[in-house]
Amino acid sequence: MKKYAILPVLLLIVVLLAVACGGGTATPAEEEAAPAEEEAAPAEEEEAAPAEEEEAAPAEEEAMEFGEPTLITEGLGTAEDLVPTEEEVQTALARLEADDSFIGIIACTYSTDYHSTVAESAQEYAESLGFRVETFDSEVDVEKQISAIENFVSSGADVIVICLFDPPSVQSALQEAADAGVYIVQYAGRQAAEFGGVTISIEDEDLGRTAGQYAGQLINEELGGEANVAILDFPDVPNVVIRADAIREALLEEAPDADIVGNYLGGTTEFGLQSMETALQEHPDINVVVSINDAGAYGALQALEAAGHTAEDTIVVGIDAEPQALEYIRAGTMYRATVDTAPAETGRMAINAAIKLLAGSTLPQNVRVPVNLITAEDLQ
Repeated sequence: MKKYAILPVLLLIVVLLAVACGGGTATPAEEEAAPAEEEAAPAEEEEAAPAEEEEAAPAEEEAMEFGEPTLITEGLGTAEDLVPTEEEVQTALARLEADDSFIGIIACTYSTDYHSTVAESAQEYAESLGFRVETFDSEVDVEKQISAIENFVSSGADVIVICLFDPPSVQSALQEAADAGVYIVQYAGRQAAEFGGVTISIEDEDLGRTAGQYAGQLINEELGGEANVAILDFPDVPNVVIRADAIREALLEEAPDADIVGNYLGGTTEFGLQSMETALQEHPDINVVVSINDAGAYGALQALEAAGHTAEDTIVVGIDAEPQALEYIRAGTMYRATVDTAPAETGRMAINAAIKLLAGSTLPQNVRVPVNLITAEDLQ
């Protein structure tokens, strides 16, 4: 009886062992399946990631591409042709940011109202739109101007806005800048067109003819058609030579009996003063002075006053419409007229040209700034 009682117990143990072994055999199968799933996951990651990178890369490259501008070389454009759209402004800003670059402004000098106004208005306007700007005063020194061009190029400027007072001397530096991919915008002259640049300028012939013609009219109306005339010029600057020649031609067309006693160095108040003192020693009967700018005319006015000349017998005509010139005209002095060269507008036009160049837009290569004669009647 004891022998048979043990059998059920043994049978129960066998069954329990069988169940336990059955559960144990399932675990390796699951462990084998899990690595298969884990192996599949990296495959999905490896396949998905490159696809995303491939899709993102072209978009990034496309965002960094900027087109090159197209220049219209025929005829003269206007200020309206340079006004940029908001999209062009944003594109230009993005380009400077992408290049970690700036707009460089190189003035001929800050010692005259015209040149300081052009440079300062350009800087203020550009900065108001969010552009980074660096400026330099050449101080009418060609070596300083060459160094400024080279420094701006090496510093990464994308655009250089410049006044050239001695183009032949800086030609090599400008060519190197253009070859380096720097856009050139010149104001007060047209020489930068040779380097693929944009020029923003009053036509010097227009300036000279306007001043000379009015002086000739005054000679006819107030001096009986005869006068001894001195012209203040600045022969180192080619476009100013054009201006001085136009003064002579227009004055003689209006008053053919006038005698132009000579051309004398002007351009600055100091030069104008020294030259007029010399001219009056040689020709004390000078009674008309026409200057290529207002600054030189100020010096001439001082010399004439010191020599005893008055508004009753002497006429002075300048160019630039500087505030001091307007005061002289308004006060009824010998200073009878000046020609407005729109310096503030010129500065803004230069920056607008720079924006269009950076944005890869179409714009005229040569743009004309209009002139306007200002007399006492205009200031009443």
